[in-house]
Amino acid sequence: MNGTKRLHGGRFRASILAWLGLAAACLTLVAGRASAQDFADDPLQRAIDDAIAGRPQQAAPGLPPAPPEGAWGEVINATDRWIVLQNHVGQQFPIATEDIQEFLIRWPGRADLISAEALVEAIGFSPGSNIIRTGHVDYFEGADRTLVAPTYAEVLPNNMAVTTLDPGFNRYMNAWDYAGQNLLYGWAYPVPPGINGNPARLHVVGALVLPQPMRLIVPGNIVATILPEDAGGMTVTQITRGDSRYVRKGDYAFLMPIEARLRGLRLAQLVVYKQVPLRQFNVNAK
Repeated sequence: MNGTKRLHGGRFRASILAWLGLAAACLTLVAGRASAQDFADDPLQRAIDDAIAGRPQQAAPGLPPAPPEGAWGEVINATDRWIVLQNHVGQQFPIATEDIQEFLIRWPGRADLISAEALVEAIGFSPGSNIIRTGHVDYFEGADRTLVAPTYAEVLPNNMAVTTLDPGFNRYMNAWDYAGQNLLYGWAYPVPPGINGNPARLHVVGALVLPQPMRLIVPGNIVATILPEDAGGMTVTQITRGDSRYVRKGDYAFLMPIEARLRGLRLAQLVVYKQVPLRQFNVNAK
């Protein structure tokens, strides 16, 4: 009798141990699946996988997707190496200065502040006689003059430049061949409907010889006259190379993103807009 009880007790204990082992195995399997699922849902791991797979368009963990070209933002923090922008919906984008391909700053200016050594750039509609009507001009002083080069270029109505050779490299163009140039651009580079006629715009870069009315010496020893497009006059800005030391909280910026990466945005261009002229800015004031 006692032996039978011991036998049944041993079998009962063995059954309990077997069930416990099976339950433990099931829990281990479920936990393993949960861990795999958690691993697959981990945003950091997804970002790493995207980078390995060559999918840079995926946003980094905690970082919104890269905004489209032409986005605007406000500077909310700036150090020697980092600039943080916030867009109109409150998204924040850290940007390392070494991740900016072209970094520029635009400073408000006036025509009478432009030195004789500066280069001035303007593009606008031309009624002829080397006159340009525009609402804005930029100028470049000192070492920043290398950002542009002396230019005199006629621009076709479809924003194509007048070329020496036609787009198919079949024949030379001449100063009176604008109609043919338009036709060639029509088949080589389609022109929007309704846009025809001779070049209507000029793009010039040259030295200022007279501030009012603004006159520039451009290539070919030509004097180009810059006149306001309307009665509102022209705005003038000085453009310099970007430097994080000149960026302050509250500045507005235009950015052209390439991608959002783990540490922040990579940009094709960043243009910071200042509220005071460069000569009035104190780089040591924070």
